[in-house]
Amino acid sequence: MKKFQTVESVVEAFETATRAAGLSRNTRRGYTATVQDFATLLKAGTISGPQAYFDFLSTVRQLSPKSVWHALNPLKFLYEKVLESEFGTFQLPRRNKNRRIPCELSHSDIINILCQLGRIERLQASLLYGCGLRIESDMLKLRLKDIHLDDRVLVIQTGKGDKSRALVLPESLIPDLEIQLRACRKQWEKDRAHGIICPLDDDSLMRKFGRKTFGTLPWYHLFPSRVVHDTPRGKERWHATDKRLASALKIAAEQLGIMQRVNPHAFRHSYATNLLRSGVDIRTIQQQLGHTSVQTTEIYAHATGAKGVPSPLDAGSSAPLPSSETIIPFPIRRTA
Repeated sequence: MKKFQTVESVVEAFETATRAAGLSRNTRRGYTATVQDFATLLKAGTISGPQAYFDFLSTVRQLSPKSVWHALNPLKFLYEKVLESEFGTFQLPRRNKNRRIPCELSHSDIINILCQLGRIERLQASLLYGCGLRIESDMLKLRLKDIHLDDRVLVIQTGKGDKSRALVLPESLIPDLEIQLRACRKQWEKDRAHGIICPLDDDSLMRKFGRKTFGTLPWYHLFPSRVVHDTPRGKERWHATDKRLASALKIAAEQLGIMQRVNPHAFRHSYATNLLRSGVDIRTIQQQLGHTSVQTTEIYAHATGAKGVPSPLDAGSSAPLPSSETIIPFPIRRTA
């Protein structure tokens, strides 16, 4: 078993191993946070190993069983790939396997929300709802080369699970996309003059295509970040984060008095449920969403199925209910 002197050295070795294994940027970020937390507690003597860490998360931090289970894979990767040691088996809290029905917004609510947003946030939310995109792995990673306006096609090159798919661009989004493409070209011209590129999180592809490739217009982000990072490789501009859109959606929902939970992923859920109600085959929806298994897509059938079942209270043969003015109030029982 390998030994490391400091938490920083463990984290550095772990990040190197995750990049070598080809894990996505989001996965590496989540794994690293867990490993850093584990190594810090272990160094401080708060815990003695993985089992103590799982118990600490359950009892001291009082995390849900699902959150505790999320720490399993990062620690397994740490022990087997970095420490070169057998991980073993551990006792974790029992998970609730009930799958929650995804939050769905009505079409009218979505249109009202879109009218409350600024230009960029409106375009981002419209892409989520109009194409059923994930915000982080799909929409924010879009580059100019992925937008085919003439063919009305949007291409997701490396979505979640490194899967690619092509989607139809809504006709109503073409004018806004043309404006965004022109704005990106202006910003790219300024970045090119200062040697700023839009890199990939895959180091192997960076080496394969070369740094100059990611400084060209086709590789520029559709939604570039406002921040430029100085790295050992040079100046780099990544894509924008989801914080700006999430904040704008929350404010719009509060102003409109919408009761449902409104976040970027709710727009993707609404896309899927609307397709189901329109009679689109569930296999087609699976492909559109980029799901590996159709079982993942079937959760939307539960969300739409309730609307097809009539309530006996609304049956035509039943007697009408009395109005609220004629209802006799419940008698108040007096106690001794």
